[in-house]
Amino acid sequence: MRLANASALVMLPATGLAAACGTAYSGDEINGTLLRSIVLDMGTDAANVTGAEYDQYFKQGSALKGVEAVIAASQFYINLWAIPGSETAFKNVSQCMSDGYLVNQVPWLYYNTTTAAWWGGYEAETEADSYDAAALSVVTNIVAGLEVRFWDTNGDGYTDLIDADYLEGVTVDTVTENANGTYSVYRGNIDVADKTSWEGTIFDADLFSGAGPAISASNFDTDIGSGDVALFWYGNKGWAMKRAQEVVGLFVNGADHTNYDIGGVLYDDAMRFSRDNLFISNRPGEFTDAQKFFKFTNDSAAGLNVTLWLVPVTNTTEHGAPVGMTSDGNSRTFLAKAVAQAQAQLASVTVSSNGANVPSTQEWATQSNYTQLDNAIARANLSLALANSSSFLMDYQTYVLYQTLNGSSDDIGAEFAGFSFTGFDEQLGTA
Repeated sequence: MRLANASALVMLPATGLAAACGTAYSGDEINGTLLRSIVLDMGTDAANVTGAEYDQYFKQGSALKGVEAVIAASQFYINLWAIPGSETAFKNVSQCMSDGYLVNQVPWLYYNTTTAAWWGGYEAETEADSYDAAALSVVTNIVAGLEVRFWDTNGDGYTDLIDADYLEGVTVDTVTENANGTYSVYRGNIDVADKTSWEGTIFDADLFSGAGPAISASNFDTDIGSGDVALFWYGNKGWAMKRAQEVVGLFVNGADHTNYDIGGVLYDDAMRFSRDNLFISNRPGEFTDAQKFFKFTNDSAAGLNVTLWLVPVTNTTEHGAPVGMTSDGNSRTFLAKAVAQAQAQLASVTVSSNGANVPSTQEWATQSNYTQLDNAIARANLSLALANSSSFLMDYQTYVLYQTLNGSSDDIGAEFAGFSFTGFDEQLGTA
């Protein structure tokens, strides 16, 4: 996670309830009548909790005015932490002025003493004219694919409390039950030996690259196991984690940052949903790019299913954000097929410095280009040779082979993460 526009901000440690500004909801569940649950707009950056289609749920007759009133009453909760209702309330909460209103330990609302201005919205990226404007920008910038719920707690039939989720995704390699009864999740390492010399970064975030935060037993979903994708958040009782919803089926088609067709059902993507703690190769867009490059999609004859992991939501007619994609028990087969394609491509070329000594009908590659692909194939074969290779490792090697062959220029996530492959296929020459 990154911290934007926060030069005057001091971060609190990511442990203990004091690490969040605002009042925590006292219970595990909201005490009231659920009037409406909303899965925020897919494919957009901003939440639409103030949209006119929700006017009917507020006694003010306007969703915008109703949401503003809920915020002013300190009754808008994210992960069961209330946004302070006013600048005065914000200042009265211990540590708020220096640390801000935190969402999963990252400030989304704070006062910057250097610029003498309020900042709010997604990760506090937007300067606001007032505290009220900054607070409103927080609730209208919860990312797509997450759920917001309107509650009536006083029985008048209108919304007077709103609670919203801000969940993030992580791949799960190992689950450890600690001696004190807490749980820790480790997402594993990939290509550790090559990490310092690799062409790109492996992760954007590292919350679970070591022991990770200790999660109390009451906050941990014990159905989570190795090979799963899970959702985590910092709630009113500390860090929490639950298993994502799995959809298993044939990967028919998909487009990075757009949608994914699993078994004939289309699942829209959710922009800005945080997948920082997933391996890049298991983020939906990047996984899709690799599968399509090797022509693994819509292969009903092979019958090789994949798993799309989703944010669970209240209404079964809707779906939450796609969190990640894995090939699970089929990862070894996919990787073996990718290696076969890469080896065939490598075998079809001649090594040459300029192609002058190569027949006009023959493709050629420079030694460095040839060696890069040869090394990628060797790493993939090593993973295949190890009986205990995780599905994540093999998905990653498939992704690296795709990057090595195709290059990084048309893969949004790869370029953003720092991969800089020119691409074996792009560098081939003919005499």
